Amino acid sequence: MGVIAGDWQDREQIRELYARYSITLDSADFEGWLDCFTGDAIFDSPRFGHHEGHEGLRQFVARYKVSLGGARTMHINANVSFTVDGEHATGTCYFIFFHCKDGRSSLGALGNYHDKLRREDGVWRFQSRGASLYARPS
Repeated sequence: MGVIAGDWQDREQIRELYARYSITLDSADFEGWLDCFTGDAIFDSPRFGHHEGHEGLRQFVARYKVSLGGARTMHINANVSFTVDGEHATGTCYFIFFHCKDGRSSLGALGNYHDKLRREDGVWRFQSRGASLYARPS
């Protein structure tokens, strides 16, 4: 195992970013979700495509909201791991996504994220985030 780089404040802020991403998305706080990304961010979703910058991320949000059909979601991150190099970091985590509607839940997908992060004005944000799916219900 390698040496863990970055001070504890950076590492804690990055862990909080990973949690905030899911919490804001699941609570439909889409402006809060956008704030998890740099202005020039890239987001790649196997289901919703490639999106660049905050305007592109807003287009993702519009498509995402329609896809829910009134359902709520629950994204769970696991095995969050990242390395810090100055003002930049790279990271990954597993995700489990549940679709919740009419008092029932179903597995939405299993996968992982591959991330590049950047610290701007003391705040860590995702510079790029790409999702890969391991499985989706049939």
